[in-house]
Parts: sequence; structure tokens; C-alpha cells
Amino acid sequence: MKRLLAIIALCLAALPLRAGPLQRVVIVHTNDIHGHLPPEEAWWINPNFPPPLTNGAGAALYIKEQRELAARAGKGFLLLEGGDIFSGTPVGEASKGRAVLEFMNALSYDAMTVGNHDYDLGQEVFTSLLRDASFPALGANVVDSITGQMVPYLKPYVILERAGLRIGILGLANQYTRGMSTAANIKGLEFTREIPAARQWMDSVRAQGVDFVIGLLHTGNRHDKRIADSVPGFDAIIGAHSHTGMRQAYVDPTNHTIIVQTYGHLSCIGRLELLVDPGTRQIVGYEYALKDLMAEDAPADTSFARLIGQWQAKAEAGFDEVIGIARSDIGITDGESPIGNLVCDAMREAVAADFSFQNSAGIRGTFPAGDITFRSVYKVDAFGNYIVTMDMTGAQVVRICETSVLGTHGIFQVGGLSMKYNAKAPVWQRVTEVLVKGQPIDTAKIYKVATNNFLAGGGQNYKIFQQGANRNDTYLTVRQALADYVKRHSPLEVRTEGRIREVGGGRLHR
Repeated sequence: MKRLLAIIALCLAALPLRAGPLQRVVIVHTNDIHGHLPPEEAWWINPNFPPPLTNGAGAALYIKEQRELAARAGKGFLLLEGGDIFSGTPVGEASKGRAVLEFMNALSYDAMTVGNHDYDLGQEVFTSLLRDASFPALGANVVDSITGQMVPYLKPYVILERAGLRIGILGLANQYTRGMSTAANIKGLEFTREIPAARQWMDSVRAQGVDFVIGLLHTGNRHDKRIADSVPGFDAIIGAHSHTGMRQAYVDPTNHTIIVQTYGHLSCIGRLELLVDPGTRQIVGYEYALKDLMAEDAPADTSFARLIGQWQAKAEAGFDEVIGIARSDIGITDGESPIGNLVCDAMREAVAADFSFQNSAGIRGTFPAGDITFRSVYKVDAFGNYIVTMDMTGAQVVRICETSVLGTHGIFQVGGLSMKYNAKAPVWQRVTEVLVKGQPIDTAKIYKVATNNFLAGGGQNYKIFQQGANRNDTYLTVRQALADYVKRHSPLEVRTEGRIREVGGGRLHR
């Protein structure tokens, strides 16, 4: 027995001594708000009887409660947002982000990272917002394309003190923002590679004597994991962009980085509590939960509910007026899509074009059978892009079709033509047929092509659109063209027509 007690004593002596009780820091986090402040329905849970959410007002009450509980318990508290704060809803866009900024200011957010959609209304709108923000915006890899220096309205990192701890928060934007934003909106900006930027600024943050570093990244969950594995120094990563709701935190096996993210749209909110040894200042544990903002167990803050209601009423005046009828569901399917056909036909008719092209990812809603309102049109075209026309040869149109089936992005929806492709064939050789009114396209003929300004900007693989001649920025939104088309042609019966056919037995994502 004496020998056993001696061994136990030796083991205990080998353990590091703690200076006292564990210190705790609570990090409440949101991401990809996209203007979803008003209460909504959780259609993804039950499309027939969707449970109600409290969204912004529910988030406000939860944040207030968590901050108060942390203060009572002597815990540190941080409130962070991962970016894409306003684009995609009437409240967000009609207020040019002001409604969301006021929401975040009122709740005393500590920091946000810039998201790709934060540039949807242009740099001037976004920088104007940030001038009135009570919190810093981060983006360590957003630089001036001429000087290579960081843009003045963003910081690479910020250092905050909570519960006696110095905490570095390092922000990264998405390195592929150029391919996801309209070129004019990000003119003069360069979004550098995430990992080299993270390594560069990690050294600077650590040199400031911080106790630990939080990554606030708008890079997507897959990239979050890659960064955590490649860049030592991140103790935790608050993710965004991919809307990857994580019920449990992921811990990187290489550097032991804790990674979390919510589904976005203020449908839920994340709470990460870090347990810190006061002697070593090392994180020794964590607790994580994803709080769903269902109305039944996430009540709304009444003052915020009134304020959000005022914003919503102003932004959505006339949204529920019936403008047409769908005889049957006009939905989204892989490849050719009924709603895609409708959007392309509306674009083509609005500007008298021969052909029209729409990126599938730009279509965010459907028309269920029954009444169609402008609200439902808004959901279909949430980004508010406008129509651009140009003259292109038939050969260039075929190249657009090839671009559509590269497999690196969603297939384009098309109007005015039909195409066949073989997904198993080599890239740039996949399109086997392009027909116009049942006849092969004339590769030498000049055609009028319509698309949205995002594709027309020519980012990433979309450079083919920059080859068009006589470009005309109509500034007629796809949304308005669709609403006008619905009014003219209602009641609608829209189905797939064989506009896009895969003939090789392969498969590309939509």
C-alpha cells in the first residue's frame, strides 16, 4: 500500500499546478445573417407545416441573456459575426445594410469578418456602413491590388481583453471572392491566398503576447479544416460562408483547433465556452452548443421585435400583392430546372435577346402551385442582379455552354437554345450539340445574348462573357423582369423541356 501511495504521489507531482479555478470565456457567434432579421419559418424541417423562428429578435434576447450570465459568473464574453451580413433579403438590401448594422451595434458585437456578399451593393455602400460600425471589420487577406497593402477599412486582427486574458481575433475573407462577386463591386481589390496570409499575420498576433487566437473566417468549412491543419496557432475557428451547421465542434487532429459554425440566416446561434488554465493560459477544454431559434423555446426580445417590424414594413411594402398564378409547382431540379427555364425566358423576353444564361446558384427559390407574389419573386432572385446584353458569335455561345459543364460550378440555365453534353468527356469537349429551333447553331452568326451582371463580369471561369461586343448594362433587374413576365403570362405552366441533356451517363452538380 505504501508503494502504491508513493507512486500516486509521484504522478500527482508531475502534473502542472493550477493557479486557481479555470477561467472561462464565452463566445457567442453568428454567421451569414444575410439580412434575415424578421421572423421566418423553418421550411427545411417540415415544408408543409414549418415551425416558426424568431430570428433577429430571438437572437437578441439570447445574446443579452448569455452576456448577463457570463458577467454574473465572472466569465469573459465575446460576440462575433463571420460575414455576409445583409445581402439577400428586402430588409437587408432596401436599407443598404443599415438595419443589420443597427442590430449589430445595438447588441455590441465585438468584431466581424468581411464576406463576399458584403460587396454586393458595391464598396462605397459597405465602407459607408463600416464607418458607422461600433466594432472592427476584419480581413487579413484583402489588399489594394496596386499597392499590395491592406485596405484602410479592414483590420487583419484585433486584440481584446476578457476575464484577464488577451485574445487575438484574426479574420480572413474568402480567397475566391473575385469569382463570386460582380467585378465592378470589388474593383481594385485583391483577395490573397488564405493560408499564406494566415501564417503571416499569425506571427504578428502572437508577437503581441496574446494568450490565444480565434480565427474568424469567411472561408467555408472545408477550408476552415484545411487552414486549421496547415497553420499552427489557431486555438479556435469561428466559421462562415458554407452555412455548415455544426451540432458538435470539430477538433483538428494536427493542431487541436476547435472549429464551429452555424447554419446562418439567424435560424440558430452558436455558443462556444473555452476553459482556460489560469497558470499556463492554455485552453484545456471547451463546451459547445448550437441554439436553434425556434419560437417555442427562443422567445423574442420585444423591443427588437418592434424595431425589426418597422424595418420590415418599410422594406416590404406591396410584397404580398398577388401578381400571378402557378398552375403547378415550378421547382428546382438537377440540370435543367423549371424555375431556371422561367427565369431565362423572362430575361430573354425583357430585352429581346436570342439566348439567355443564368447561373443556377443565383436562383434561390421556387414558385409553389398557387398565387405568386413579389415576395416569392424576391426569394427566387435574392441577389438583385441586373440584365446585361452583348453580341456574340455562335462559336462563343458554344463556348458558354462548355463553360456551363466544366463541373467547377453549377450548370447554367438556358433560354432560346437546347444543348447536349457528355459529363465523362474531357473538359472543353463535353458539349456534343447546340440547337436553335431544332437546327444546329450557326457558329459564324452574331446573336444577342442576355445574362446577369455577375456572369457578365467575367470572374473565374466566366471570362467568355467578357468577349461579347456591344455590351449594354440595362440595369433592369432579373427580379423585375421575372415579375413582369409572371404578370404577362399568368397563369403559368412551366416544366423541363429537354433544354439541357446529359448523354454520357455522367453527372455534374446543378
